[in-house]
Amino acid sequence: MAHPLARSLCKPVSGQVVTAGEHHYVLRGRIGNGAVGLVRRAEDRSSGRVVAIKFLAPDPKYIDVAAFDDVAERFRREGQRGEHLNHAHLVSILGYEENKDGHCFRDRGVKNPFLVMQFVRGTTLERTIRNLGSGDAPGIYISRQTLSLGRAVADALVHLHERKLVHRDVKPANIFVSTPQAGVVPSEIKLGDFGVTKWGDFVAAAATGTLTMSSQRGLGTLKYMSPEQALKPKDVTVRSDMFSLGITLFELFTGAILASPHHIFEIMTARRMRSTITGKLLALGVRGTTSFEEDVFEKVLDLFLSAKERPASREMLGRFDYWLGRVSSEDAR
Repeated sequence: MAHPLARSLCKPVSGQVVTAGEHHYVLRGRIGNGAVGLVRRAEDRSSGRVVAIKFLAPDPKYIDVAAFDDVAERFRREGQRGEHLNHAHLVSILGYEENKDGHCFRDRGVKNPFLVMQFVRGTTLERTIRNLGSGDAPGIYISRQTLSLGRAVADALVHLHERKLVHRDVKPANIFVSTPQAGVVPSEIKLGDFGVTKWGDFVAAAATGTLTMSSQRGLGTLKYMSPEQALKPKDVTVRSDMFSLGITLFELFTGAILASPHHIFEIMTARRMRSTITGKLLALGVRGTTSFEEDVFEKVLDLFLSAKERPASREMLGRFDYWLGRVSSEDAR
């Protein structure tokens, strides 16, 4: 018998009316599917506001069925916490509904819990990075635009970390930006999907060999995960997010989405080399850097140190302010 949260039982259809609190939403179409749930676009019948609704429907290809109830508890926690988080660079959670027995649907056709979230018109940071470079060989893309993107994510993490919240899944695919123009800072930069999944949810799939390399690339989570999160997921601290931020920033500043965890190991190895920052970057295939670019990359590489030695989110936010100040000074000349 299928688990009540099984994806096979969750079939939201365009045109269905969903009630959340005092709001009635009409489902309009698919935004995307992930390891944890299905995300659909919806419209508030009264105001016309477009939102995103995320239904909890774990994919057994990635998450062990035995972990479904634990994931549901964390999904509930995300919704309840998220309603109290208000930050310019976090996707706003507008409501959480347990949807017991499908009471939020007139036809009771969908019985999965769901979140109502802010809808960001645009794209993800992952797609933005792919548009920066070829996606194959690292380049150098340190500018007001990319520094502002990085600063926004660091700022969001400061907000979470000061409230003792660990995001657990910082990666470009979880960062949403309004449609960017070349060289222009997007008007909206939002970090979303915090606190739902842990590495422990994927252990069974990995142990049975069902989590293939292609699946890892599609899921993304494994590549961006800190070593301590992979080994002891219950003991992770905010410093784990900083490791994930390091990979995200390296990809942002080189314009290349790294293909696998092996590339992350290569960065960690280079970071520990007894060499100048220039030598370390050359070992990673990053060439022709200025002293300013080396300063940025050096701090990014520091995020690959052990958990106790990594710069904190507040420190990184300060570094971004300093770097953006330098860029402003150069622009003024």
